[in-house]
Amino acid sequence: MKIDGIDKELQQRVRELLDSTEDKAEAIYQAADMIATAKYQKLIDELTEQNARAAADEDYRKSLGLRVLSKEETEFYEKFKDIKQAIAAQQIDILPTSIVDRTLDDVKKNSDVLSLVQFAPADVKKWIVAEHSGQAVWGDLTAAITGELSATFTALNIEQHKLTVYLVIPKAIRDLALPFVDRYFTAILAEAMQDGLVKGYLQGDGKTGPIGIMKQIETFKGDGTADDKTPITTITKFSPKGLAEVRKTLTNEGMRTVSELHLICNPLDEAEYVDPALYGEALTGGYRNTSFMPIVKHVDKNCPQGKGIFTISGVYVMGATSVQMKEYDQTKAMDDADLIIGKCYANGRAVDDNCAIVFDVTKLEEYVLPVTQVTSGE
Repeated sequence: MKIDGIDKELQQRVRELLDSTEDKAEAIYQAADMIATAKYQKLIDELTEQNARAAADEDYRKSLGLRVLSKEETEFYEKFKDIKQAIAAQQIDILPTSIVDRTLDDVKKNSDVLSLVQFAPADVKKWIVAEHSGQAVWGDLTAAITGELSATFTALNIEQHKLTVYLVIPKAIRDLALPFVDRYFTAILAEAMQDGLVKGYLQGDGKTGPIGIMKQIETFKGDGTADDKTPITTITKFSPKGLAEVRKTLTNEGMRTVSELHLICNPLDEAEYVDPALYGEALTGGYRNTSFMPIVKHVDKNCPQGKGIFTISGVYVMGATSVQMKEYDQTKAMDDADLIIGKCYANGRAVDDNCAIVFDVTKLEEYVLPVTQVTSGE
């Protein structure tokens, strides 16, 4: 069990629990509850307080803007009141698509990288990925149509791959009114899914997950995984000439207009290479963005160190048809928490290979303020 990211005192308590208990399944279950409660304590306390106040103050309840749950959502959340009976180890329960859609919407809002992705509706099993090109021609009403549009269509099978997430539902949450259960559930589900979706968007191998933008869409290896894109090593400056090949590629042979570039990089590379190349000293003091066109940075640990990605928005489609919820059946029943496994059936791919360019970020050069020497005669 990974216990990084929590304070040392809790890490020590978890280790002692795992080392001292013979019933490892029970110990894992309790450790999961301890970590989740510590991680989400602020959210749990906030929702518990809001629930108590809203029960006695209708005006306050209205001010919270709580959602009116649908019949399907209400039935789903009612099961959390006695989840041991409602979602048994032998039974799989489907998360309502409306909750999936809202969760993916929250993920997109909260993730800087996933703001670039287009999400298909959750109740769609196949989604058409396409771009069109051509020209429109003015003429008389009776003239023959001379404009022609062409399009390449690709059907994306959204149910192809699974993303597994683990959720701990504390009893303190299950005792709240359903709208507050909804707030907690969608919040932790979004957080649990976010990292996996970002990794799939960037590095998915096309066999066990989506085809990431660092992979080639049409070329696959013998093991069924997509080939890596070869990193470009000639990008050294964010100047018009330095980014000429990037812009030409992203236009897909001139069929797209590129007015803004999105640069995805690892946090370590942002500090070491990207910022020194992007920002330079101004004559008036301080630092300024030296790029001649908008470059939006997206910094994420899922981008491999040493590699950067130039891409544009709206050219990658990702979708999830359903999330199946199942009780983790390797543990005994507990009074204070329930561990739930969620399997999200999802897929994703780019419109074409030209919508993302992988480059060697270590080749970027630090921006140097040009110096002009002026000689004056006597």
